[in-house]
Amino acid sequence: SQFLLSKEKEIKKLPPSRRLNGEKSNGYTGLRDNNTGSKFQHYNLLTWSHPEIKKLRSNIVKNLFQYNNECGNETPQKLYAMCWYNVLRFGQKINPHMHSAAPDCYISGHFNAQVKDTSTCYMSPINQLNDPDVLDVKNKDGDMTLFPSYIFHYTTPHYSFKPRITIAFDLNLYKLHDNFIPL
Repeated sequence: SQFLLSKEKEIKKLPPSRRLNGEKSNGYTGLRDNNTGSKFQHYNLLTWSHPEIKKLRSNIVKNLFQYNNECGNETPQKLYAMCWYNVLRFGQKINPHMHSAAPDCYISGHFNAQVKDTSTCYMSPINQLNDPDVLDVKNKDGDMTLFPSYIFHYTTPHYSFKPRITIAFDLNLYKLHDNFIPL
């Protein structure tokens, strides 16, 4: 958490992420332009040299194999990863959004670095509008959740004065842009 907070000013200097048409994009999260999560296209924290980042990368791979074993799926031999982080301050939340529904998307995930009394809510892809079925997962420091990239999710509001810090990532079958790296 402390390392990520130390990088926050540097990340906030990056330009906002953009859609294909050039419009600013926060990924429909509702986060402002000055949030680390709104700069998601312009950095990949898995490229940073820090012992905790190396452990994170190793745990993503370990959890991916466990996820696929439990689901009865083979893990692809080649995957590309994109990874960023979100810092929420008192009263902030992340709005419903998904990471991708593109044919080459694979798995997305969250790692809870520093969380207190919040949840991440995952919406069933069936009947999302009229009577959504939502799985409310209480956030705990150190937990990692993997989910299909097309699943809509959001957070409950953060009501602590200590920043809420989570790491998000996408694993894709192909390198979508320069910041995706081989896993």
